[in-house]
Amino acid sequence: MDKKTFVIPIMISILIIIASSFIYFEKIPQTSTSVTQSLTSSTLCSSSFSTSQTSTLISSSPQTSSTSTQSPLVNLFPTLASGFTLIGSYLSQSRYGMALLNSNGTSLYASPFLWNIQSAQGQVTMTFNPYLYVHVNMSNIKKITPSISVDGYPGLMYGQELWFPFAGKTNVSPYLSLPMIVSNLPNFMSILNFTVYDNVGTIDDFSYDIWLSQNPNITYLQYGDFEVMIWMNWQENITKGDPYIVSVGSLQIPTLVNGTIENLTWSVYVLPRTGSANGWTSIYFLSPRHLEGQIGIPIAYVLKNMGSYLEKAGVSIYNPNTYYLDAIQVGMEFNDTNGVANLGYNLYSWYIMINT
Repeated sequence: MDKKTFVIPIMISILIIIASSFIYFEKIPQTSTSVTQSLTSSTLCSSSFSTSQTSTLISSSPQTSSTSTQSPLVNLFPTLASGFTLIGSYLSQSRYGMALLNSNGTSLYASPFLWNIQSAQGQVTMTFNPYLYVHVNMSNIKKITPSISVDGYPGLMYGQELWFPFAGKTNVSPYLSLPMIVSNLPNFMSILNFTVYDNVGTIDDFSYDIWLSQNPNITYLQYGDFEVMIWMNWQENITKGDPYIVSVGSLQIPTLVNGTIENLTWSVYVLPRTGSANGWTSIYFLSPRHLEGQIGIPIAYVLKNMGSYLEKAGVSIYNPNTYYLDAIQVGMEFNDTNGVANLGYNLYSWYIMINT
């Protein structure tokens, strides 16, 4: 989603594809280091991840880890959902199509989510084979809201969003059973292995889009709810054309970059209300350089330490003891150039490493 309000067409065509799957023990493509190799020993947040030994990929059963001294690794992606393509096209009204990808005890929603495209030729293809290959090949793009730079956000969702477009809940691991009160979250690192490419158009951001609320059963977003975006690879000028976005400083985040923990300084911006007096609050964390490959972010650390940045922008309602982490999305916001977009990303894996 974007930082401004938008109009969503009522007609939604939903494709549900349920593919049974299990945890993969395949080697990650050579584009980056495998998450199962030893990571550099490092202190993350207020406690240390056990990274001095080679981590073992385990199932999401809590009994499995009770006898292990190593940090649990929960595999979210890839699943066995292989050999099919989810297509988003204006002409077929499938731009909000969805797939449900089942794994061993967990699941993910997938969607092209072309929320700001009014009309266009071409399509977005999300191919699972078994990794995720996203290719945007569209022309004559007309936006619903031309002042918004984003065309869409093709990606995956883990957790619960009872609002548009998913309006549902995935199966979740007992190690990260969303929705969960932020202060009760375990220290965990979300680890992606991805590459991006842009031939024509702009990758606004390859990012996490994270949603927080005081009531996880809400069906629409409003002021008092929070969107947290973590931009790992981005090209958009976040303040261009929006005088309401406030720069509130920077946060050092211990970030896993291709096998090594680096204390990177991420810029922080806040949009107090998205588009109207009743709009939700968005906070953005922008990486200091374009990240690609195996990238790990301690998401709980970010959520537990963002309150002071919100207060700098005049938003003082956030409390980690009363807000739920509802859902985590992973995907790419993109924009066209003169109505043309030819770009995409490859996602090879998504793991959650829990600090026990």
